[in-house]
Amino acid sequence: MLPDGRMGAMMVTMDKAGRIVVPKEIRERLNFTPDSVLELRVDGESLVIVPERRRGRRIVEVDGWPVIEAVPGLSVTDADVQRWRDDGQR
Repeated sequence: MLPDGRMGAMMVTMDKAGRIVVPKEIRERLNFTPDSVLELRVDGESLVIVPERRRGRRIVEVDGWPVIEAVPGLSVTDADVQRWRDDGQR
């Protein structure tokens, strides 16, 4: 890490299958997890990797209770609620 908080360049090697490993320091800083969805883009001579950012869900209060705001056409599973609850406890 540079004194101004930016990360310095890191060198990685691509394997025969075209895979690279994102160093742990970068994964942790960008909150990449094994199931992270990443968009790859070519910009001139550079490869740009951008994490998918899901639109946040608002929590509203209904009769004094916190409720996740409904989004038309989007269903919520028990697993979603469990993950959101667990994320809030970290």
